[in-house]
Amino acid sequence: MLIKRLFSSFGGQDLKSQLVRGGVGVGALKLLSLPLALVTSVLLARGLGPEGYGQYAFVLAVVSLLALPVGPGLGQLITREVAKYHHREEWGLFRGLLRRGHQWVIVGSFIVAGVIAILAGLHASWTVDDRWTLLLAATLMLPLLGVNALRGATLRGLRKVFYAQIPELLVRPGLHLVVVVCLLVAGVLNPASAIASQIAAAAIASGVGVLLLWQLRPPDVAQAEPRYRDGEWAQSLLPFILLAAVGNFNGQIGILVLGWLGTDADVAALRVAQNGATLVALSLVIVNMVIGPHITRVQQEADKLRLQRLSRNSARAALVIALPIALPLIFLGGPIVGLIFGNDYRDLATLPLVILASGQLVNVAFGSVGLFLTMTGYERDTLAGQVFALLVNAGFAVVLVPVYGAVGAAVSVTIGLVTWNVVLAIRFVKRLGFSPSVL
Repeated sequence: MLIKRLFSSFGGQDLKSQLVRGGVGVGALKLLSLPLALVTSVLLARGLGPEGYGQYAFVLAVVSLLALPVGPGLGQLITREVAKYHHREEWGLFRGLLRRGHQWVIVGSFIVAGVIAILAGLHASWTVDDRWTLLLAATLMLPLLGVNALRGATLRGLRKVFYAQIPELLVRPGLHLVVVVCLLVAGVLNPASAIASQIAAAAIASGVGVLLLWQLRPPDVAQAEPRYRDGEWAQSLLPFILLAAVGNFNGQIGILVLGWLGTDADVAALRVAQNGATLVALSLVIVNMVIGPHITRVQQEADKLRLQRLSRNSARAALVIALPIALPLIFLGGPIVGLIFGNDYRDLATLPLVILASGQLVNVAFGSVGLFLTMTGYERDTLAGQVFALLVNAGFAVVLVPVYGAVGAAVSVTIGLVTWNVVLAIRFVKRLGFSPSVL
């Protein structure tokens, strides 16, 4: 009976069946990508050492912020609008949105890279461990990250969640690992070559994403005359960019403040701890990838009861998976860090790992509060909660980091994360009329 129900869940066309198929597919990709990303992180951490790995992590954190206008911010808008136009079969708007999105990525990347080039010309020492030199090289990733985000967001809006994740979860980490191994064998691994490997992997992943979108987009899109709602899109894009910026700052503020007030070794320690804590939130990430377009569709149908079930069941599923990952990291963090990353990181990263893993477990228990608000048209509420949490996070970081280093950064990040969830849960109840989380 259980097997029969399982197969029926895979084969149906109802919302539950679509969510099961999407969740299993994306979960499988995540499980494949995890060892790739983890092995790459371990090789980089061991091969570069705490100082070099700290420089590499800091530059990537800055690049992720620079990419926000052309990457995550644009991607969230694309997913919501594509899901809407696909549901209504408004193919002209669909095509016009994609054209404007690509134009925005190209122009935005050029402007940001130009500013960094001017600053690097004034401050860089042009060595393989100079931050300005590394940052200038890393700006080559900006258009690639933007295109990857746009293509992935489009496929998610079309409910092709599995295919949307192939470039980022399989192609890019796999190629990055291959290049890093080659650099290690050749004895030329350094922060600059590690950044170059990221650029090469992102470029090939971008090409794969182009092919997938070309094959999977609705045939009617190619025949439709592009239509534009530039004013509406521009008005919606700014909150999404701000939302992505604040969310990214909340995730990267510890690295950025440590890079400013701490040492490269502190940055490396926090990055190692974040690698472990990210595993705790993995289930929530998978859930969010799958349910995003479905939230919009259910909201369009004004089915409040169905929306409530989607919220509760997705939160429960995420927590059930997160618990067996979080508990070993919280209670056996030291031996795990020493075994995987080496004794150089054990004393530095163990306590930050325990703190961050605990915070992420709380985050999972609250469920997809931010995503539900964003995908139902209340992105400004999500933004307000993110801004408040960022201010709390940054305030604690500035006070704690100079005294406690990576531990202080981990505490500030966790306080900010819990604050964000509490504030958004309050807004969630007010806007949607039911309680989020697993309850």
